[in-house]
Amino acid sequence: MAIHEAGHAVARLCLGLGTLEMITIEAAEGGAISWRFDRLDDQTEDLLTAVLVATLAGRAAEEEFIGAVAASSGGGPEFSDLALATDIAFKMEATLGFGHMRPLLYRATREPALLRALDADLRESVDERLEAAHAAARKLVSFHRNAVEFLAANLLTHGTLEGAQLDQLIAQIKDRIRQ
Repeated sequence: MAIHEAGHAVARLCLGLGTLEMITIEAAEGGAISWRFDRLDDQTEDLLTAVLVATLAGRAAEEEFIGAVAASSGGGPEFSDLALATDIAFKMEATLGFGHMRPLLYRATREPALLRALDADLRESVDERLEAAHAAARKLVSFHRNAVEFLAANLLTHGTLEGAQLDQLIAQIKDRIRQ
């Protein structure tokens, strides 16, 4: 769990996706990160792709460091990285105008899973977007291996990081990222 959450955090820091406020491996649902997203007014395709990469970076870190994935990326829609990433990729393809195929066709629905099941082209486009983001996440966590390991070790020691302690660690992680 520490590797998973550290992967998310390091990816968010590398991609400039906001301010980490808390990271824990002691939450009731497992690990969790609280962060303030500073760029909500500028939802470009590049920004949303970066969010996809960060969302999949926990799973990618498990693969890179442990050699296998835990069920923690999946599960119910409230806490599932895979559900969140799929939802973002679906919206990018179906409603936000970033679709690889038919970018001008607005395909909103209350049942995105049903639409994906019925529309093979849409399903393929969403999957391609997810696969590309996952590959980028694996590359990122592998490249910043020492930062992920450093943060994971601190999570194992402290369980929850926030406030001044987290700020100090983030400064050290940013130094490791720049190296």
